[in-house]
This record gives sequence, structure tokens and C-alpha cells, in this order.
Amino acid sequence: MEKEIICGCYNVSKQDIEVSISNGVRSFKELQDLTNIGTECEPCFEKSKLVFKEILKKTLDL
Repeated sequence: MEKEIICGCYNVSKQDIEVSISNGVRSFKELQDLTNIGTECEPCFEKSKLVFKEILKKTLDL
């Protein structure tokens, strides 16, 4: 199965975000520090922040 890339600048996938959250990441800033996601360009920043928030909400609501 092909990975869904969220940040093409740093090749960060949706699965990478999910793993980071399952390992305790709770803020977008933490995710950026870990993966550089959304630090290169505005489109990646907006998309990755939105996806992070959606995944985090789903995870915390379980």
C-alpha cells in the first residue's frame, strides 16, 4: 500500500504523523521538531497542520 504523503518537502506521510502521535506527540510544534513537516512552504504547513489536528482529535477521542 502506498503511503499518503502530507508534506512533500520532507516526505512525511500520514502514517508518520499517526506513529508520532502514538509515541506521545501532542502539538504541531513537537511534530515539526521531530519531522520538519510544514517548515519549508506554506501549502505543506497548512495541509500538515490540518491533518495533524484531525488525527490527534481522533486519537484522543478513542
